[in-house]
Amino acid sequence: MDPTIIVGIIGAASTVGAALIGRSDIMDKIIKGADFPRVAGRWESSWKEIQNANTINFREILHITKQRGSKIYGYITMDSEPDKKWDLYGDFNGRFLRLFWHPSKEADDKLFMDYGCYFFELQGDGSFTGIATGFDWRTNAILTTEHILKRIK
Repeated sequence: MDPTIIVGIIGAASTVGAALIGRSDIMDKIIKGADFPRVAGRWESSWKEIQNANTINFREILHITKQRGSKIYGYITMDSEPDKKWDLYGDFNGRFLRLFWHPSKEADDKLFMDYGCYFFELQGDGSFTGIATGFDWRTNAILTTEHILKRIK
């Protein structure tokens, strides 16, 4: 066989292999050997903040619209802020859920700034508890709050 054909076949196989390795959802299945638990759906995130010596309860909805292997995608809405919408992405390894948020281009309010991340741990009842840290548009400062995340049925 002609050496240039052999080199071409090796090059093509290497390209396909590199493309598969670059797809983390495929590599996750190969490494872990199983599918990740499904978290796609609607989730209510709730937390409390102290403002002017008063405790205020907050609530938002995380819409996890797509899950590919460990990768999570979706958006966040708040009934109290209908003009705002956040895009959401991250990963779930079966125990820890890490998510990042930023203002969505689909939000009616195009100028608000609110960026951050969540770090949740799966609990025995199927809920998550954890921390959200980010730049808050209301306070114009970085906040850290404890959140509870529960699936909406």
